[in-house]
Amino acid sequence: METKQITLDEIRQTIRRVMSELVEFDVSEISDDALFIEELGVNSITIVQMFLTCQDTYDVVLANEMNLAEPMSVQKLAELVYSKLN
Repeated sequence: METKQITLDEIRQTIRRVMSELVEFDVSEISDDALFIEELGVNSITIVQMFLTCQDTYDVVLANEMNLAEPMSVQKLAELVYSKLN
């Protein structure tokens, strides 16, 4: 059985969709570079939920990459997930 290669863009779309559900923003309001805490106003619990969702969705482990003191964006999280997949 051949597995489909997941693209960085697909990961970004998933993160934006999930984040929009968590913070009740329209997906179009969440840019790839929007910082989760600083621009979207999410709290650390929401960020942890986002990391856990990515881990479950893409079957990767991100525990070592989660640093709540470091600014995080859709793009940065997508790149972390993508790097774990490849």
